[in-house]
Amino acid sequence: YDAPAGINAIVVQDNSAAVVLQAADIDHIRADYTYTSSYAFESSKLYDFTVTGSTLTVTKTREPNASLVIQSQDTRSCTLTLQVPRPTLANITLVSTPNDSITLDGVSAQTASLTTDNGRIEVSNFNGSTLSGTTRNGKITMSGVTSQNVAATIQNSGTLKLENISANICNAKVQNGSITGSVIGSGAALAFNW
Repeated sequence: YDAPAGINAIVVQDNSAAVVLQAADIDHIRADYTYTSSYAFESSKLYDFTVTGSTLTVTKTREPNASLVIQSQDTRSCTLTLQVPRPTLANITLVSTPNDSITLDGVSAQTASLTTDNGRIEVSNFNGSTLSGTTRNGKITMSGVTSQNVAATIQNSGTLKLENISANICNAKVQNGSITGSVIGSGAALAFNW
C-alpha cells in the first residue's frame, strides 16, 4: 500500500491478530499476515486500507473459513506485521487495535500512543519525546526506552514491566496488578500508582 504523506495514526480493525509495527527502508506500507495451521483462508484480499484525513485504517475483510473443524487442543495464533516507511513511522502518534497485542521495536518517533482493549503492549528500543501505552486488561512491557515522557496505564488488571527506561517523567498506573522494573531518572519526576 502506498504511504501517503501526513499519516499520523494507524487503526487496525482486526479482533484476532497481534499487531507488529516495524520501521523499514521502503516507500510503501507492507502488510504480512501469518497464522497457525488452525486457520484457513480462501485466497483473496484479507485487508482493506483506507485513509481518512491523517488516519490509515487497516480493516480485516475476511474471517477464517467457517467450515474448518478446529480440534480442542489447537490454538489460533495470528500476527499482522505492518512494515512502515521510517519517515512515515517517525510521524505516527497513535496505533490502536481492539484486541490482542501491539509490538513496537526499534522505532524513533516524536510521539507514540499505543492502545488496545484486551491485549499486550510490548515496546523495545524506542527513542522519542513521548511514549504512552494503555490497555484495559493485559500486560505492558517497555524496555530500552529513551523518552522525555513515558506513561503506561492498565485500567483494569494486568502486569506492567519497565526495564531500562530513561525518562524525565514516567507515570505508571495499574488498577489491579503489579509494576516491576528499573527506571533511570529523578525520583521526584516518577509516579507509580497501583
